[in-house]
Amino acid sequence: MIAVGLAAVLAAVVRLVYIWFDRRDFVFGGDAYYYHQGANLLADGEGFIHPFGWLEGKSVESADHPPLYIVYLAGWSLMGVRTTTGHMVASALIGVASVVVAALVGRRVGGERVGVVAAVLLALAPNVWRYDGMLMSETMVILVVLVTVFLAYRFWDRRTPGRLVVLGVAVGVATLARSELLLLGPLLVLPLALLTKERSWGWRIGWLAASAGAVVAVLTPWLVLNQTRFDEPVYLSQNLGGTITVSYCDTVFEGPLLGYWDFNCGPRVLAPLGLLELGSPGVDAAMREAGLEFASENLDRLPVVVAARLGRIVGVFRPQQQRDLDVFMESTTRTVATAGMITLPFSIVGAVAGAVVLRRRRVPVIPLLAPIACVVVTVALFYAATRFRATAEGPIYVLSAVALVALWDQGRRWLRRSPAAHDGG
Repeated sequence: MIAVGLAAVLAAVVRLVYIWFDRRDFVFGGDAYYYHQGANLLADGEGFIHPFGWLEGKSVESADHPPLYIVYLAGWSLMGVRTTTGHMVASALIGVASVVVAALVGRRVGGERVGVVAAVLLALAPNVWRYDGMLMSETMVILVVLVTVFLAYRFWDRRTPGRLVVLGVAVGVATLARSELLLLGPLLVLPLALLTKERSWGWRIGWLAASAGAVVAVLTPWLVLNQTRFDEPVYLSQNLGGTITVSYCDTVFEGPLLGYWDFNCGPRVLAPLGLLELGSPGVDAAMREAGLEFASENLDRLPVVVAARLGRIVGVFRPQQQRDLDVFMESTTRTVATAGMITLPFSIVGAVAGAVVLRRRRVPVIPLLAPIACVVVTVALFYAATRFRATAEGPIYVLSAVALVALWDQGRRWLRRSPAAHDGG
């Protein structure tokens, strides 16, 4: 545990240096401003209102994103931590916690050394700590996913109803960080429950239903709040229509933005309808309808677009442009984005090798692969923003740690068997 503690200290140092010297007092826009100022408004008792509407002197109810990250930052705002730098430091604490949980997961699947290596990798990986200085919910996503993976292994080690229900609670909490993490229900909880072969089918289905009920119970307060605030149905967020529109339009089905997204597609849909004013009713429905109509009219292009999306997210399709888009669209520092682009292929190769090692050792890999599958589904359905990969970053580096330790052990065995080693003896 001393080594894990040192890895946590390393993680804290990396993140604080990054924030203090590279991101301090950065002027954020877009989603980052939404999270930051939304947290301050929530702490001031204004509720979940739109920060950009507040700038215009309006109090507009908003659910652009699920609430977990905003609520977390609002807790710090209540304690007087209200600046962007302060909120980034608060986010860095989440990053440090992720390092510790990665160590627990690594230890479960491969022993103490794998746990330590996983912690060090997460502490140093630019594709992980970049989010602690971006004021994006992805830093929370990395933590809640790793906690969910850890609880999945706890259930597998001792398959009791209580542990399956706790896993459902974790999926519910994760969904409050990002909506697509609800996919962890069918991709993770469902197969683990059904593979509990020592139990009857009645037991499996019954406790699977209880786990699903736990997910719903966690989500219910947010769902109920949204039904009381809006004139039209709003569930986890108001973002689905906008996400569909920017994913399914001409500029992202061909041309330089192939496989990415285009913010301008939304206004092009809304302007003719007179729905550009913030808080206008029917915006989400209008954009959802326009995006789905475009998709149905261009099904022949869909295989190419999906391939481009998946190619972007794994760094093999226009990686330099993806890096530049991260800098321009997500306010990522160019140096950090470049470091992420360079390290991505190594982490993916390491993850594949680690999964192979675990399969050969008959260690279950579903808990680690389910978040990766979640990313694949999300990107294939929508678009290839680099931050969508945050869901998979924790599992990717745990699997890479498995591969590195296995490679080290294999190298030592090879050296012991080599003629030179015997001659030297």
